[in-house]
Amino acid sequence: MTKKLRVHNIDFDYDTKVFGKSTDVRIYHDAVMIAPGSHTDSITMSPVEYTPELLQRTVNNIQENYLNIDHSHETLKRIGRFVNPYWDGEKVRADLYIYPVTQNSRDTIELIDNGLVNWLSVELITEDGWNHNNERYVKDLEYIGLAVVTAPACRESKIDDFGEDPPNWLYE
Repeated sequence: MTKKLRVHNIDFDYDTKVFGKSTDVRIYHDAVMIAPGSHTDSITMSPVEYTPELLQRTVNNIQENYLNIDHSHETLKRIGRFVNPYWDGEKVRADLYIYPVTQNSRDTIELIDNGLVNWLSVELITEDGWNHNNERYVKDLEYIGLAVVTAPACRESKIDDFGEDPPNWLYE
């Protein structure tokens, strides 16, 4: 017996969040992973420059595409994946898939949907350099994950572009 693959070419509109049919996976389309600029992470506490050219060139340098909570790699803090990363001409975007199979993932979906959490932070391996002004910049990078956070290094890293900006005191 031969199996036939059927492909339907039906255009449809979708909201920013939709449910997957078979797993109830929550999908957040076009989330901003990172934008060009100088970002200070909580580990090194020093600014590093991410250029548009770098982000466009490395958009598909992905070692792992897990979505975690607060950069934790604990089993129950892994809530999904990011897929389909792309450069939109200004930022790196991707679709987020959150699987409601644990209480943590269900709680995260509720926090996002109710506007209490809206920010992301990339998890990276970088090769850094220093420019003539002794400022650090990224020469190359590889994505090793993405995290839902309350204090992003990049202000523009959001699940929903229309959501609130992170508080200014985070960047003072």
